[in-house]
Amino acid sequence: MALAMFVKALEGPLPRWRPADAHEETDDAHEAAKDAHEAAWYRVAASHHEDAQTCAAYQSLCLHTELFQRPQPSWFAPSFAAAFAHGPPTAAAVRALVEEVSPGVFAFDFLSPSFCERLLCELEHYDSSGLPVVRPNSMNRYGVVLNSIGMEKTIDALQRHYVRALAAALFPVEGEHVDHHHAFMVQYKHGEDLGLDMHTDACDVTLNVCLGKEFTGAGLTFCGLRGGGRERTFSYRHQHVKGRAIMHAGHHRHGADDILGGERYNLILWNKSSTFRASKDYMNKVARPEADEADKPDLVCLSYTHDDDYEKYRPLPAGVVPRRERCAG
Repeated sequence: MALAMFVKALEGPLPRWRPADAHEETDDAHEAAKDAHEAAWYRVAASHHEDAQTCAAYQSLCLHTELFQRPQPSWFAPSFAAAFAHGPPTAAAVRALVEEVSPGVFAFDFLSPSFCERLLCELEHYDSSGLPVVRPNSMNRYGVVLNSIGMEKTIDALQRHYVRALAAALFPVEGEHVDHHHAFMVQYKHGEDLGLDMHTDACDVTLNVCLGKEFTGAGLTFCGLRGGGRERTFSYRHQHVKGRAIMHAGHHRHGADDILGGERYNLILWNKSSTFRASKDYMNKVARPEADEADKPDLVCLSYTHDDDYEKYRPLPAGVVPRRERCAG
């Protein structure tokens, strides 16, 4: 009986709480808020229902059914698979596996070339299937969210059995207990997105691995940490190689250099920790200003999306609306 009542309650939005001593003049405001609350719930419910229908529809169309199951050792580069052959490695073993190419930026061989090709082929197949495509975020206009095509459980297992050990060893504050994620593929080529403006990620720890194809340019430029005092100071430029991954803190400013030729595709996993996000450390992090504009920045670290003083140092790219006008609107 109790379970049936609980299931019934989840069929609609939970009642909006109202203080017992609320005055009558608040009735209209309360009803308006209640209506807005219910409308928002039904919009989200409809979106989830559509996602579930899309995932179910694609199961009969997919090319590689094994990609929708638990990750296998053959998916990984030999050195990575060996490190995890007997379960999650120690922090010392993780440190031995990776290369710290710049402070707070770690590179390592992650996926096998054959797996990169299969995954990329699957994602391109979905993109041409005619099913709804959920784009990665507000900045990338091309690519696809992996959860939206039915790969959420695969990525759950990837995070739980592999990525969590890396994040905990390399970022013991933000990454010790990563437990949810946003996984997506991005793509860069002429006629579509060429690169990506400087930004920080909406996560605690980022995993970024190149899937291919052949390309020139399209590096990944790193600057400083948000709130670290040198956010707009250049630190490192990473050159992508198929199957090789990098891991960095979400609040590490970075941007994708413009592609010069060919096509580049990357799998990105934004890892988030419920434990960290409930802590004072997290609240202090999100309270930090986006960038200290008092010091002269390195030009490659400027962001036309986030920096109010961008035009002080260089002209805006064609078609870009100044940030102050976007915010005012």
